[in-house]
Amino acid sequence: MTRSVQFFVEAAVVFAVVAIQPSAAQDSKADLRLSVVGVRAKDYAESMNFYTKVMGFRPAFSFSPNGKTHNTYFQVSRDTFVELQEASGDAAPGLSHIHMHTENANATVARLRKAGMPSCSEAVKTGCVMDARIAQPTKEKTATVVDPSGIRIEPTESNSESLTRKAMNEWDSKNPGTRLLVVGIGVKDYPESQNFYEKLMGFPVAFKFSSPDGKRTTTYYQISRDTFLEMQPVTADAVPGLTHVHMLTEDLNAMIARLRQAGLASAPRNATTPNTVTEAGMTQPSNVKSANVFDPNGIRLELNELLPESLTKKAMDSWSK
Repeated sequence: MTRSVQFFVEAAVVFAVVAIQPSAAQDSKADLRLSVVGVRAKDYAESMNFYTKVMGFRPAFSFSPNGKTHNTYFQVSRDTFVELQEASGDAAPGLSHIHMHTENANATVARLRKAGMPSCSEAVKTGCVMDARIAQPTKEKTATVVDPSGIRIEPTESNSESLTRKAMNEWDSKNPGTRLLVVGIGVKDYPESQNFYEKLMGFPVAFKFSSPDGKRTTTYYQISRDTFLEMQPVTADAVPGLTHVHMLTEDLNAMIARLRQAGLASAPRNATTPNTVTEAGMTQPSNVKSANVFDPNGIRLELNELLPESLTKKAMDSWSK
């Protein structure tokens, strides 16, 4: 069982009944939004087929960073992407990292340092930031942030020469009506991570809820008006890291029908089988109509249709500029 699937099964049981604590809407000072989620694949060809022919995402560009392994950027929407990477060596398949778009990578690094985030070094490897540089071959200006649990976040500036900017400019509206909405993270030290994301990264709390015994909390941070970070503590036997991704769709039932027609097997709501799509249902307490897709690596892609009463929709509507 993969880390993301294991975490999903445990979380689904623990968070069955919760109490909601909505927070006041506010704007983020972070100048960031979720733009790319990295996926490491055990079988690159199989995952290429899945994201292209099943999910229907357009390959924006590909490259081989070392001449041996391969990377492909799939365009989920005009300005959100999945970066498919071929797992090499002993790297386990799963979610690898995230990019957050920024208008000015240098200014983002300066703001984080001013907020108290130290520079990464041999002595400081988590809860830190690295200077921006030009990434090759994507030609983006990107910095690196490593959160307290070791999760890699890349604040990325897409300049006019970057491959992602060129892909955005060539966007075709015929692509599926989806986009990245939420990335889930499991953290080992919840209070430390709260301080990191709220005080240093500058993300406002959109809403949070607790388990019935009050021992586990889920917090939704609003990165931008329409992208979020869902933070939960990992259980004692789970490894911290990226757990799952939410993708917004305007018509969930139509999306499920299309995926089944493309070859995904139908599965019960609580199934976690690779290459399946589950039945639609309501995710509580967020009040989101959802279904789960599991890619060939067992990575959970949660498809969300937002309703007027959805907590993410309410947070988006109350976002102040």
